[in-house]
Amino acid sequence: MVPLTAEARAGAVHRAALALGAPGVVLSCAIVAAAVASVVGLAPPAHDYQLTLAEAAALHDIAEIVRLVRQGHDPRQLAVVRAGIIRDRPMTVTPMAAAILERRVDVIDELAAQGGRIHGDEFPQYWCLAQSRGDAAVIAAVEAQVPRTVPVDCSTVKTLLDPPTD
Repeated sequence: MVPLTAEARAGAVHRAALALGAPGVVLSCAIVAAAVASVVGLAPPAHDYQLTLAEAAALHDIAEIVRLVRQGHDPRQLAVVRAGIIRDRPMTVTPMAAAILERRVDVIDELAAQGGRIHGDEFPQYWCLAQSRGDAAVIAAVEAQVPRTVPVDCSTVKTLLDPPTD
């Protein structure tokens, strides 16, 4: 084995230092470049995904529900809920249906207070959806919105959980 000279050792140490430090320098330069691009307006705009009322209901975001209603959004309107919030695919539901599907009793009450109360003709659909979730508190919250006089046969009621018919 040939001993290394001081000059050879210094060269090896210098190359190792460059190899170890280069990725950090490159990353730092990229961060600075992105910051400068953002300041001068060259960076692509970030997407601001505002929640729909139905998404806010599913995510238990009462403050967002109140804010959206105050902005004029209709708490009874169908809205898209993006994939991954309720199911692994997008769904179009009312905020009330989203709250029932996600078993959000306080959201059900808040939606009713914000003008999204269940109407008598909608009761069977929402009640059967609540029944399918099997949560007594959700069922009670739905029942509290509409005086029910006629028993509901859920075998004749189509809900969001039923497979689509073509």
